[in-house]
Amino acid sequence: MDNRTLLKKCIDEFSKENLVNVFRRICPKYSYQEENYSHYLDKYAEKIKSLQKLGSAEDDEASRLLFFMGEIKGLYSSQTGKKMQYELAKEILKAENYDAGLFAFYDSAGNFRFSLVHALYSGKKRSFNNFRRYTYLVLKNTPNKTFLNQIGKSELSSMDKILEAFSIEAVSKDFYAGFQPKFEKIASVIRGDTALTEDARRNFALLFVIRIVFLGFIQKKGWMGGSKGFIQDLWKEYKESKDIGDSFYKEWLEPVFFTILNSPPGKKCLSDDTPFSEATKKILDSAPYLNGGIFTRNEDMDTKGRYIPDKEIEDFFEFLFQYNFTIEENSLYDEELELNPEFLGIIFEQLVNKENGAVYTPRTEVDLMCRLALAKWLEKNSSSEKNDIFHLLFREGGRGDEFDKDQKTGDFSLNQINELTNLLENITVCDPAAGSGAFEVGMLHVLNEIVEELHRKQGDSKDKLRDAAFERKKNMIANSLYGVEVKEWAVWINHLRLWLTLFIDMPDEFKTSEKPLLPSLNFKIRCGDSLVQKLGTKPFPVHGHAELSQTLKLKITELKKIKLDYFNNSGVKQKIIKQMEKALFKLIMDEEISRLKSTLAGNIFNEDTQLSMFADGIDEYSEKQLSISDAYKKKIETQIAEIETQKKSLSAEHPMIWNIEFPGIFFDNGGFDIIIGNPPYVRQEKIEDPTGKLSASEYKKELQDMVRLDFPKHFPPKKKINAQSDLYTFFYIRSLHLLNPNGIHCFICSNSWLDVGYGAWLQEFMLKNVPMHYIIDNHSRRSFASADVNTIISVVGAPQSRLNMKDYTVKFVAFKRPFDEAIFTENLLEIEEAEDIVSNDIFRVYPISNRKLFDEGAEYEDETQKTLGAADYVGDKWGGKYLRAPDIFFTILKKGKDKLVKLGDIAQVRFGIKTGCNEFFYVEDVTDLIED
Repeated sequence: MDNRTLLKKCIDEFSKENLVNVFRRICPKYSYQEENYSHYLDKYAEKIKSLQKLGSAEDDEASRLLFFMGEIKGLYSSQTGKKMQYELAKEILKAENYDAGLFAFYDSAGNFRFSLVHALYSGKKRSFNNFRRYTYLVLKNTPNKTFLNQIGKSELSSMDKILEAFSIEAVSKDFYAGFQPKFEKIASVIRGDTALTEDARRNFALLFVIRIVFLGFIQKKGWMGGSKGFIQDLWKEYKESKDIGDSFYKEWLEPVFFTILNSPPGKKCLSDDTPFSEATKKILDSAPYLNGGIFTRNEDMDTKGRYIPDKEIEDFFEFLFQYNFTIEENSLYDEELELNPEFLGIIFEQLVNKENGAVYTPRTEVDLMCRLALAKWLEKNSSSEKNDIFHLLFREGGRGDEFDKDQKTGDFSLNQINELTNLLENITVCDPAAGSGAFEVGMLHVLNEIVEELHRKQGDSKDKLRDAAFERKKNMIANSLYGVEVKEWAVWINHLRLWLTLFIDMPDEFKTSEKPLLPSLNFKIRCGDSLVQKLGTKPFPVHGHAELSQTLKLKITELKKIKLDYFNNSGVKQKIIKQMEKALFKLIMDEEISRLKSTLAGNIFNEDTQLSMFADGIDEYSEKQLSISDAYKKKIETQIAEIETQKKSLSAEHPMIWNIEFPGIFFDNGGFDIIIGNPPYVRQEKIEDPTGKLSASEYKKELQDMVRLDFPKHFPPKKKINAQSDLYTFFYIRSLHLLNPNGIHCFICSNSWLDVGYGAWLQEFMLKNVPMHYIIDNHSRRSFASADVNTIISVVGAPQSRLNMKDYTVKFVAFKRPFDEAIFTENLLEIEEAEDIVSNDIFRVYPISNRKLFDEGAEYEDETQKTLGAADYVGDKWGGKYLRAPDIFFTILKKGKDKLVKLGDIAQVRFGIKTGCNEFFYVEDVTDLIED
C-alpha cells in the first residue's frame, strides 16, 4: 500500500492504527512507543479531551521528532481550538527538549488537523527563541488534495525534508503547476461580440478567476444559505437542467455576480425567467450584499457580450474545488497550508507578474520591513522612548513563544498610549509599486496587532477586541493604506487581498446587512504609472509649494469627504469623483495662471525663483528682490503657455497624478508618513513605458526628467544621471519625494546599486540628502531565490534640504541567521546602540557616517580640494566592503589604519581588456538547475 492510499484510508477512517501506519510509512526513522500524555492537559481541558504520544524519531543530524494524537471536544471548524493546540504542542516540545513534533488533533467525526510544530533556535547554542507551526486541516468528504499531494509524496527522513513537506513554497508550486494551464486555457477560449486582444482575454479570465475564488471564500464561511459547496451545486443544477449549451456564464453566473451579490438580502431582483430552482432561489435571496467593486460590472470587461464556454468552466471548477479553502490569513509563526488569501496572492503574482520584474515578497521580509519602518517613524514622531517602541513592535528571543506572558511590550504612560494609538490609527502608508498587495496587507496586520495591544494596555477585554476587529481594520484601510500599481490586473488582486482580509473578520450577523459589506477601493489602490505623469508634453510634478487659496482648500476638503463616502458605499458614483478630480485639476491650473499673470501685471519676484507650482523645488525669496526683466517676463509667459496646453490636454481619463489622486496627503500633510515596497527588478535595457504610449528611449528620457523635476537642486540639467541605471533606482528617487519631512522610506530591492557604476549617482544623492538608518543584508537566506537577484533592505528618512553629512550615520547590517531566527528586540536594540563594529553569531553591524562614506567614494585632484570638500563622487563598493566582506577585512583595516593607502593614490588604475560579452566568455555552472 503506497503513501497516498494509506493517507486516504486514514482520512476515510481515522484511528490510532491508521495514523501509526501513516507515521511508519512516511518517516523511515519512526519508532512506535505509546504513552498517555493527558497530564499536560490541565490548562487545555476546555478544548482538548485526550492526548497520546505515539512515538519518536531521530535523523542523521540528531534532530529529534515526537508524534502525537489528540482528541478535541466538539467538531472542527477552521478555528476550533487552534491556538490552544499550538500552545500545548509548544509546551510539550520545550519540556521534552525535542526539536519538532507531528500532531494529529481529531474530532468525533474523524476530521483532523495535521500539524508540524518545530523550534526556532538562537545562535550556535540552540536555545529556544520561538516555534513555528504548519498545518493541513483534513476534512471528511472533501478532496484534501494539498494534504494528499504533499504528504503522499514525501519521505520524512530528515528535518529538511519534513520542513519541505510542510512548506508554503512547495504547496504553492504544486498548486500553480495545475492552475496555470487551466487559466491559460480559459483565456484562450473566451468569446464575445467583438474580437479580443491577448491582454483583453487574460484580463477577462483573471477577473473571472478572482470572482470565483471570492465566491469560494463566501461559501466556505457558510454565507450561501449554509452551503459550503454552493458553486459546485449550482453547476450540477445547471448540468441537470434542460436548456444547456455554453449558457452557464451568461445566464447563471452573471446574475449571481451582478445582481445577487450586489443587492441586500431579501431584496434580490431576479427576473421571472431565471433558470434557478426554488431551492437555489431561496439561497440566493439570502446571499450577502457585498458590492465593493468586485461584483460590479466592469465597463471594459462585462459589457461586451464576453463569456467562457462550459467545458473550460467545468474543468476549472473540478481543479479548484479539489483544494480546501481556509478563511484566515497566515501569521508569521502559524501557517495554514490550504487556499488562504496569502497563498492566492503568491499564485496570482506568479501567474502575471514575473515577466514585469515584480516578485512576491515573502511574509517574513514584509513583516520585518513594516515593523522597522514603524519603529523609526514612531521614534521620530512620538514622545515614547526608543527601547519601549522596539519592545512594542518586536518580540524578545529566548522566551519560548509568541504568547509568553513575560514578553515586554513597552512601558508607556496613559498619555503615551493615547498618543501612539492616535498616531497609528492615522498614519499614512503607500506602496508605489503595489503589485498584489503584500505590503498593504502586511502593514494592515502589523498596525492591527499593535493598536490591539495598545487597547489591551488600556484594559479592553479579549471579547471587545475581537468584536472590534472588522471595524478597526476597515478604518485602517480607509485612513492609512494607499498604493499605486501600473497593471490593472494587479490592482484587482490587491483589492481582493484587502477584501478577503476584511471578510475573515466580518461578524456572522453581517450576512443579513442591508448595506454593502465591502468598501470600494478604487480610490485607495490606484492604477497608474508612479514614475511618469504628463499632461500634454509637460511633466506634472508630485507637489508644488505655492500658496493654496481658500477656494482650493475647500475643494480639496470636499473631495476627501466624497472619496471617503465612496469608500463606505454611501451612494457616491465613481464618475462623480472623476469629474471632481478633473475640476480640481482645472482650478489648480487656473489659479496658477492667475498668479503668474498678476506677476506680469507688476508684482516683484526674485528672478532665481521658479514661480509655478508645476516646477518643484521653489526656493525661499532672498532679501534682494529684482524687478522683472524682459527675459524673466518671457519665462513667465512660457510657463503660462505650458499650463494652458496642459489644460487643453485634460480629459476625464487623465494620467495618475499623485497630488490629485491623494490631495489630502500632499496638500494637508506634505506627503506620506511611510513609503514601503518592493520595486520591480527591470534592467535598463528592458525598461519600457508600461502604458505603451512612449517608445523605450522616450520613456527613459522621461524618467531622467522626473528625477530633475523632483530634485532640481541636486540634479540640474548638466548633472549626469547614468543611462545604465535599472528601473528601481528611479523608484527610489520618486518615492523619496513622496514623503513628508518626518517620513520614513523602506525598500527591499536589488543590491546592485551598492557596488556597480550606475549606482554612484544614487549613492551620492543619498549621502548628500538622506538620513540613512539601515542597509540590511542576509547572508544565511536569500529573500528571492526565484528572482535571480540578490537583495538588501534599506530604511532611510525623508530627504533634507541642508543635510550635514558629518551628523548622520548609516548602519550596514549583515545578518548571519535567517531573519526569523534573528529579528528580536535585544538584537535590534544592540544594532541601534552600536557606535563601532559589532560582530557576533547573529549579525554584524558596521556604523559609518555619510561624510566618511562620501570621502571613500570621492576623487580629489589635490589636498587643497580635499580640505575644501570639493570633489567628484565616483562611487564605492558599499556592498562588498560593509556587508559581504569577512570579519578579517575589518581587523586588517583597524590594525593597519596608519599603514594602508588607496592603490589609486600611488598608482594609475586602468581597465585591462573588456570582453564586451561576459555571457559568452563566462560559463555558468547550471548543474543545480537540471531536473532529474
